[in-house]
Amino acid sequence: MNNIKKLLAAGMVLFILSLVAIVNVQAKTYKIGILMWLETQHNEEALNGFKAGIELSGISYKFDLKRAYGDKSRCKKFIRQWKEEKVDLICTVGTKATLWAMEEVKDIPIVFTAVTNPVTAGIADSWKSSGRNVTGSSNWIDLKAKLKIFKEGVPYLKKLGVIYNPNNPVPVAEITDARMICEGMGITLKEATIEKPDQIEKAVENLVKQGIDALWVPIEVLVYKNMTQVARVSRPAGLPVVSSTMEGIKALADGDPVGIITMTVDYEALGRLCVPGAVEILTEGKRPDEIPIRTLQHYQICVNANAAHMIGYKIPLVFLVKADKILRGFAGCKIIVGGTGDNQELLRAAAKTLEKKLGGGEIEVPESIGSGGGIMALAAGKIDLARVARPLKKNEKKYGFTYHAFAKSPVVFVVHSSVIGIDNITTRQIIDLYSGKYTKWEQLGAKEGRIYVITREPGDSCLITLNKILPGFEEIDKPTAKVVYSTPEVVDILEKHRKTIGFLPMSATVGTDLRILKVDGVYPSPENIKNGKYQLVVPFGIVCKGEPRGLAKRFIEFLYSAQGKQIVAEYGAVPE
Repeated sequence: MNNIKKLLAAGMVLFILSLVAIVNVQAKTYKIGILMWLETQHNEEALNGFKAGIELSGISYKFDLKRAYGDKSRCKKFIRQWKEEKVDLICTVGTKATLWAMEEVKDIPIVFTAVTNPVTAGIADSWKSSGRNVTGSSNWIDLKAKLKIFKEGVPYLKKLGVIYNPNNPVPVAEITDARMICEGMGITLKEATIEKPDQIEKAVENLVKQGIDALWVPIEVLVYKNMTQVARVSRPAGLPVVSSTMEGIKALADGDPVGIITMTVDYEALGRLCVPGAVEILTEGKRPDEIPIRTLQHYQICVNANAAHMIGYKIPLVFLVKADKILRGFAGCKIIVGGTGDNQELLRAAAKTLEKKLGGGEIEVPESIGSGGGIMALAAGKIDLARVARPLKKNEKKYGFTYHAFAKSPVVFVVHSSVIGIDNITTRQIIDLYSGKYTKWEQLGAKEGRIYVITREPGDSCLITLNKILPGFEEIDKPTAKVVYSTPEVVDILEKHRKTIGFLPMSATVGTDLRILKVDGVYPSPENIKNGKYQLVVPFGIVCKGEPRGLAKRFIEFLYSAQGKQIVAEYGAVPE
């Protein structure tokens, strides 16, 4: 009996210890270092997929995300830091990030994603087992399937040119397989290698001279970042360009899209695909080499119709029907139009209309930073276009800007909707109002009450116009008005505070209850602006660094179109 009791007691102890172990595993917060090699769209999507997958797994975790921005020394610094901290897992996004991690770390599990071919790149011994402390998910697509799609999109394809950097293991993996497969498909592969951007144009020219039927851009960041140089040769030659990723077929910030066809994977799904392996390593103690490398089974065929149109190429209808996604307009491209608040809402309306019309592309019109702020942001490369309410100054022309005037907007005096009994104000009354001689509304013929006057800061476009056109306005000795520093703020104050008067571009009053006053009996109508009867006018313009290209060019062109002019008119301005 004593022995039985002892056995039961020992069993209970073991049971309790096992429960404690389970609780400890469940309660543990796993520290996961995430290494980003390059900030490409695909890598970001894969990262988001991994993070979402870990969150859905239910484990307790803490991410330490590090971005190397393509810098090997930064990359290794982060890895060594994690090695010292003894993180539980390292997640690498991209081939090079994985290779650097493997060089530095042998005793911490590594889970990768967005690695093209881990076997060819030297990351793994085989797809079934890496043979070392690494596993993950690969965006590898069987080259035979990819080349078959390229051939369906370009049926006459017999000579395929390819341009890549031989020092990059990612495209090398694709080219290695392609060499073996092309011959069996009746395709001759013509290769051109480059190591610097200024070699791209010449390399494509040499391929064209060899009579290629299409140009293939594998997963090569160096080429993706310089697709404009590819276009300088491929477009005049009417040469179809095919790509291994979306990077090669999306619209460019500085021009139209180049690639017409790609076969790619869903990178967010790819990021989630490596999560089960990561969880098994963390919670079950599995070794990475026990977990096979995973790939997605479904591929996406994408076509850029605009790129095909640019070279006059007609994609076979049967192939278009097969495509998962057809990009039109400027899909994947974004521009920022920053600057004055005077035409902010007008341009937002124009941007929204054009985005819908194009079916792709994003035009952001952020909050006001003033005309001068827009010019400075453009010069610093922080925005793509500057919106201004004045011509360029002499000292601003040195930056090589081009100025595009698209409208004239009247500067109007407006009052809060509570101010009644007045619909006109004379030049003399304006001077007396802003100099403090008038302080009550009854002095202007309106119902009684104190007048609250607001004005703008020196240098404001509307204030410059009033100083120039209204006799005596600039000479006001001691202005009594409250100074406001942006047009949106003027609108906000006029709408919120009763008995208030101020001035602003008429375009900023659209959609508000503010009442517009005549000046010297003249209403700021388009007719009165055109015939010169109403002279308080500011010019609206768009400023670009050099000649506009791509989506920026299309936006400016839209402002001069019939639809764009209609929007300008709806905001009380006169189109140029």
